[in-house]
Amino acid sequence: MIASLALFLMIGAVACGGSDDSAESTKSSSDRTATTKPADPADPAAAYVGLAKAPAIARAEREQRLWRIGREDDEQFMLTQDFVENRVTFEIDDGKVTKATLG
Repeated sequence: MIASLALFLMIGAVACGGSDDSAESTKSSSDRTATTKPADPADPAAAYVGLAKAPAIARAEREQRLWRIGREDDEQFMLTQDFVENRVTFEIDDGKVTKATLG
């Protein structure tokens, strides 16, 4: 039982680390907006909007934030619904972050 729980937790930790494993798309490109907003100093996640994928990930790692990709173009990824204060979730369109949320 303890070994099963440990394995489950390790798999969950790996899955939240920004894996590119694919899942079925549930949104078409016409269902979302690809607008970018200027960074809002009151919202630390807003600083990621407009960055390319690799620099956004590098910034998150520099800031010692956990990160994950919730959606990239038409590909939606499965996410846990737990709240992790120091985690940023990216939505990416055409290689750029169009939305970033903390938690």
